[in-house]
Order: sequence, then structure tokens, then C-alpha cells
Amino acid sequence: MTGRPGGIPKTAIIGWHRRPMTAPESDTPDPRFAERVARIEARRAKACPAPVRKRGGGRRYALSLLGAFAVGCLVVVAARYARFHLTGALPGASPLEGGTLLADMGLAFLAGVLLQQVFRFRRPEHTGAKTFGMVVAIFTMHMVVHAAPGLFEPVFSAEWVAQVIHLTDPTKIAVF
Repeated sequence: MTGRPGGIPKTAIIGWHRRPMTAPESDTPDPRFAERVARIEARRAKACPAPVRKRGGGRRYALSLLGAFAVGCLVVVAARYARFHLTGALPGASPLEGGTLLADMGLAFLAGVLLQQVFRFRRPEHTGAKTFGMVVAIFTMHMVVHAAPGLFEPVFSAEWVAQVIHLTDPTKIAVF
């Protein structure tokens, strides 16, 4: 019952045919092998190619990148809002520590992950645009506070806005 190599029974293999690429009596390729390769290639050529998905380009794609950047900026504002209202500490009340910046980045990251799921940012370039927006907002939020203090007073507080304006220079990059 085991007429095959490795003790495989004849009934276990259906269609066991050994067809060499060359004819046994010569070194020329076996014509049956060449015909089989031609049939396989013909089937592959007939197969419908998968539709090519357009990557990048278009207004929608550009707007989605701008949206991801804006989401990155907004999560930093939201993180600072949460930190201010949870701790009640004004900017500059304690020396800027790595922990403060880390807390802002951590809260912004968590909010960014949540918003990434809401807005369905799946591509790496969206994640990069969101991260870039976070970095830009961390270093330039004080400039926006200087430019539009009335926008931040109802959200944060008048004291918070006055403290940011007092501590930072609107023409220089800073972290507060």
C-alpha cells in the first residue's frame, strides 16, 4: 500500500504524475511542459486586474490632511483646557517641567487617538499631519492667545489669558 516515497499510500495522492521539464532521452524541454506554462500565463493574462485605488491627490484628500492638522492643533488646546480646569494652576505658576509638557502631550495623544477613530484617519500621512499639528500647537498656542485673547477668555479665564500674555512674547516660539 505504500508505493510512494516517505510511506505515502497511493490512495492519498490524487493525480500523482511526475512530469519532468525535459524529455528523458534528451536535454530539450518537454513540449508538454512548455504548453502548460503557456496555458497558465494565458489564464493570468485573462484575469481581471484589481482596481487601482487612487492614492493621494484630489481636493478631498488635501482637505483630509488639513483636517488632520487641525485636529492635532485642537487636541493640544483641549489638553491644556483639561489641565487648567483640573488643576486650576495658571501658566507660569510653577516652573515649566517636563511633566507638564508630558501631561499635555499625553492628554493630546489620547484625544488625538479618539478623534482619529471618529474622523477615520487611517493613513500614515494623516497621523503625521495630526502629530505635526500637535507640535505646532504646543509651540505656538501663545501666539494665538496674543492675537485673539477674547476667543480664549470665555473658554479658559481672563486670568489665564492675562498670565499667558504676561509670560510669553508673541514673536517667539515658546512652551508655557
